[in-house]
Amino acid sequence: MKGYGRKVFIVNSRADARGMERFKAATALFGEESLKECEIRYTEHAGHASEIASEILKEDDGNTLVIACGGDGTVHEVANVLAGSTLPMAIIPLGTGNDFARSVMDENHRGDCEYCVSEITKNDYVVRPIDLIKVESFDARGNLIPESSAWCNNVASIGLDTEVQLRAKSRVLRHPKSAFIRKTSYPISAIGALFGNRKFEFRFECARGSDVPETSGKDGYTLISICNGSYYGSGFCPAPKASVKDGLLDVCAIDNVSLPRALYLISKYKKGLHEGKNGIDCFRTTEITVEATGYRDLNGNYDGEDFSGRKVKFTCVRGALNLAFYD
Repeated sequence: MKGYGRKVFIVNSRADARGMERFKAATALFGEESLKECEIRYTEHAGHASEIASEILKEDDGNTLVIACGGDGTVHEVANVLAGSTLPMAIIPLGTGNDFARSVMDENHRGDCEYCVSEITKNDYVVRPIDLIKVESFDARGNLIPESSAWCNNVASIGLDTEVQLRAKSRVLRHPKSAFIRKTSYPISAIGALFGNRKFEFRFECARGSDVPETSGKDGYTLISICNGSYYGSGFCPAPKASVKDGLLDVCAIDNVSLPRALYLISKYKKGLHEGKNGIDCFRTTEITVEATGYRDLNGNYDGEDFSGRKVKFTCVRGALNLAFYD
């Protein structure tokens, strides 16, 4: 296993307060001698993690490891810069949800960043290529929408989830200093959104078990999730069998369901026990296209970032990112 001589920690300065305290305590514990090969760079504004990662990528001589320290948003920013390059990244989860970390790290490392810092300084990790989802959004004329196209390392979704996302963001913005609000905003918003509009007009096309694309039989669904990892939304589990290294997308499409049915399914969806239930279509594919069937464009999110478009193509790209796994 190769050890990297230069290690750069990109730390989201707006990360969860308790996570930040743990990170500072962990780095202080090891002292200057253990961290002599390490640089710690704190973000100063939105999008700064991407900027720092871009600088490192330009300087890379094949001897650098980038460590994304923050929540899922920080991981998304750094992964989008490093995708397609040989520059590897590691993760130290400092956010409230840390959903992607659940798919690539054990509970000990997720819960105590001292383990992560220790193994990074000792080169006690192994770098392996993982898959990413290439998201391409198009307008009604078929033109690519760059600002709504990106790499997704975890989960992308369209439909009710985006409504939940917007509600959750609004709650957090109203109470930016409340750790409780940040931790509970998604499940509370999910319940609230269920009592509103639950039908979103779209259809999808993909190949299932063959090279022949087939179009969905309906033109309206409650939601569709396209997954590389298993978890999102602070612990919801749309794809319990997903793997970031199998070259496949795990897809979950939920029919337009009644309120009682939706209330029943949400607890199953949260726990990853929804597969095989009536009204739920779970399958695997390498590529899927979702297209609006109504007069409104699609609204969705990937890794928690909002996007829109008339048609959106999701492609699994094998080995698009080099990720450090802790032993």
